[in-house]
Amino acid sequence: MRRLFQALVMAVAATVLTAPAAHAFDPAKSKITVQGSGQIEIYINGQYMGRSADATRLSAYARALVIGDNAIALRATKGASKKPFAVADLNGAFGRAGSGVLWRARLASGSEISGPPGAWAGLGYDDSSWPVAVELDSALPKGFPKGGPANKVWVADGAQGTMLLRANLYVPATPSSTPLGFGAAVTGGAGGSTVVVTTPDALRNALCGSFSGSTCTDTTPRIVKVKGTIDFTGTEGTQTKLGCDYSECGAPWKRERLVLLNDADTHCDGKTKFNITFDKSGASALAIGSNKTLVGIGNGATIRGKGVSVTQGASNVIIRNLTFRDLNPGVIFAGDAISLNNADRVWIDHNRFHRIGRQMIVTGYGKASNVTISWNDFDGSNEYGHYCDGRHYWNMLLLGDGDKITLNNNWFRHFTGRAPDVGSGTGSSMLHMANNAFTDGGWHALDAGQPARVLVEGNHYDNVAVPVLDGSNPGYIWAPLTTVSASAQQNCQTFLGRDCTANISVPLPQDDNFRHDLTVLDYFKKFAPPGGGLTPFGGDQAKRSAPHFAGPGHY
Repeated sequence: MRRLFQALVMAVAATVLTAPAAHAFDPAKSKITVQGSGQIEIYINGQYMGRSADATRLSAYARALVIGDNAIALRATKGASKKPFAVADLNGAFGRAGSGVLWRARLASGSEISGPPGAWAGLGYDDSSWPVAVELDSALPKGFPKGGPANKVWVADGAQGTMLLRANLYVPATPSSTPLGFGAAVTGGAGGSTVVVTTPDALRNALCGSFSGSTCTDTTPRIVKVKGTIDFTGTEGTQTKLGCDYSECGAPWKRERLVLLNDADTHCDGKTKFNITFDKSGASALAIGSNKTLVGIGNGATIRGKGVSVTQGASNVIIRNLTFRDLNPGVIFAGDAISLNNADRVWIDHNRFHRIGRQMIVTGYGKASNVTISWNDFDGSNEYGHYCDGRHYWNMLLLGDGDKITLNNNWFRHFTGRAPDVGSGTGSSMLHMANNAFTDGGWHALDAGQPARVLVEGNHYDNVAVPVLDGSNPGYIWAPLTTVSASAQQNCQTFLGRDCTANISVPLPQDDNFRHDLTVLDYFKKFAPPGGGLTPFGGDQAKRSAPHFAGPGHY
């Protein structure tokens, strides 16, 4: 009887550690909607899906869509308009993708104008020589699906011909509504009341309605929906602290400044110190209580000039579909977008971060356990680049003692460091990096310090100088590059019970720091299945997936 009881306990424990089974879905039941100034023909993987009439909307089942690689192709006439356009929205259980600068466009010629579709409409066609589609005004046609990522597009020179438009994208096998990895059990405010907020005070009170000192005590389940832009800039006045210039940049770049944390801070040693005035609202975050969902409405919901925090024992929090931007840009130590410290069960999903002075996401020295960070757009383009190149250095710092985090399907772009920086705590933190896309990295992406254990697989690095930094006290990394050797795959099967997936770097890095530290697999084997049930797909596919589905409006 005791053995039976122990078996039941072990089964329950395994259920807690395992991600919920992903609901099977049929991608062919997804819908694609198009509209333009003229007629638009839709092709998916070379198969004809339908044609709109002049200047009218067409919505059709994407019956040729598959889980895996797909080619979406449109043939659009200009119609009678002097300002031709086409717009497309693909919507399914996997999320939403839409026409924009990730698509390719060129004028049709010869038989391409009206004849049967050629190779240009099919899967496997090389469109890398095609120009990037040009986004036009953001106003969508009346009645077109809103809240998604689609924009009007046309060819670069606005030519008055028939346009061919293409996108190559990889459709993942799991629904966008499902958190994977260590945060798989997060439910947020499910079952609670729903509050729509439009003002700073309403947002602050909805996220946490009661405090004991500085600790949020509000554990009531609640879904907080943000409508429009909630702008905190200037609402709390300014603050002045001693600091220094932390970068010496000339035009067109601006100098990055740093405010000292306290009298013992040595960041400005050897530099001229002076008073720096910044927006006070950005220096303190909004506290989120336990059992809360913070979610944006549509693709434009924004929190401007202030961050949020899950700290002091708060748990079961979801943060989705929001843009965090303009938080004291160019001023280090004047606020972070999302802070986790002594937090458990957090899902950060489909957000965008842009023009943040310091970290986009940071964990404090208290552990952040059972966290999933997925499908976010970390956009580091700004005028304050630390190395005077318009790329952000301070992206993600994960320092918690015993952090347990899954980082999957995110898009990091225009960065020079900390993508992410993990480790340096006193406990053994775990990070599973899977299927993230890294684009335009002037210096390093991952910087792992001891005693962190980082499992890195299925990521794609496009023009990243140093995908993995080999620091002075490097952490433990299991990160196969290009291919997984037979011996390495045997280790993955032994410790993880599955194959590992190789990372891809284009071009190959000059310094190959993609190590195979077996202690990582040994540490991850304690979890069944490892990483909360996330099985990565290939690195090449990550490039065709994360950029198309990451950020607000894509879930």
